[in-house]
Amino acid sequence: MKKPWLEGIEVVDVNTPVSVWGGWLETFALTIIVIAASFLTQQQDPFRLSGGFPWPVLAPLLAGLRYGFVYGFASALLILANLGVAINLEWQSSSGFPLPWAVGIVVVAMVAGGFRDMWGRRLHRLEGAYQYRAERLEEFTRSYQLLRLSHDRLEQTVANSGFSLREGIMHLEPVLNGISGLTESSLQKLIEFIAEYGALTQACIVGITADNIDTGRVLGSIGDRFPIDDGDPVARSALESGELTAVNLMEEYALDQNQLLAAIPLADSTGEIHAMLLVKSMPFFAFHESNLKLIAVLAGHGVDHLRFGTGGSSIARFIAAFGRVHQDFLRFRLDATLLRLSGAYSEIMSVYEKLRSSTRAIDLICITRYQDQPVIWILLPLTNTSNAQAWMQRVDGVPATLTLEFVAVGDIDPQRIRSMEAH
Repeated sequence: MKKPWLEGIEVVDVNTPVSVWGGWLETFALTIIVIAASFLTQQQDPFRLSGGFPWPVLAPLLAGLRYGFVYGFASALLILANLGVAINLEWQSSSGFPLPWAVGIVVVAMVAGGFRDMWGRRLHRLEGAYQYRAERLEEFTRSYQLLRLSHDRLEQTVANSGFSLREGIMHLEPVLNGISGLTESSLQKLIEFIAEYGALTQACIVGITADNIDTGRVLGSIGDRFPIDDGDPVARSALESGELTAVNLMEEYALDQNQLLAAIPLADSTGEIHAMLLVKSMPFFAFHESNLKLIAVLAGHGVDHLRFGTGGSSIARFIAAFGRVHQDFLRFRLDATLLRLSGAYSEIMSVYEKLRSSTRAIDLICITRYQDQPVIWILLPLTNTSNAQAWMQRVDGVPATLTLEFVAVGDIDPQRIRSMEAH
């Protein structure tokens, strides 16, 4: 079947053999026609031995050019055989057999046939190479279409599945480990991490001065730099609300004025906004609510990590982490659970180390004092109460005499956590 890109081009299949009997039949028919025409046009000298152009030479010449050396040579022998018969029967006047004329006929047939065979072999090789390349082109086109289709499906799968928020928060701490303070270098690492998980292609972090975006203070960027308009509706709305704002949430009259896709305030768990993450461009498949929430949550956890340090068991870190998961619950409905264990001093102190070694990467544990009794608090982000109970059942060595309480993050007064006293 001819390919669409080969329209108008004659394609010869080199694997199709040429009919041998058809070639011989055409050679004999052509020779007989030439001889008959010679006898009809000039009966006294049909082979033109006495002078003029030897027209019978056309038969071996055409046969040799059409089919090759063997066919042309056979046609020449047939012409010479007819010449000998015509001389013997006196149809052709001649004192003897014209050897030079005969040699000339044979040489013409041999040259024409050899020329055809040489170019036939070359054409055969070219046709074979062309056919091979055509097949390879078809395979490449088919592979390209399959690759493009699989890539489109992969984009859809990524867009539907998203990245693991737990994995992102877990990997955030090693990236920012050893860095403290909201400096340009720390914020640059933060935006690079967020860009990797959130598929950002062009974004920056700008400072906040006097409750306004400081367009001249770029603290970190990814992709090409772009001009920042402090009057952009997306950035202005995010600064006023203190929450994530995307262009698809803006009113119609503001759509023509903005250049940003999204703006995310970089606020710590106390609510103080330190900078603003401005998103200029990102892949279309990544611009959806789940991915924007992922970016906002990672940015908030990153700011807290840089703002309050990495002291996993300290009260300050625990209070800051609770404030963060409480905000995540209020804004994005992300579950979190608090475990409270109380009991005798000796039992609490013995089980504290066991629980501390059993906590997961993003969990936090601390011990405080309440009414002169030690209390263990465990914060389990991204975990509802049923999963928290299942996790606690897998922990060995917890005495049954301890009082265990599971509290969802939305059911506890934040002031109760902020007023905890250190042990």
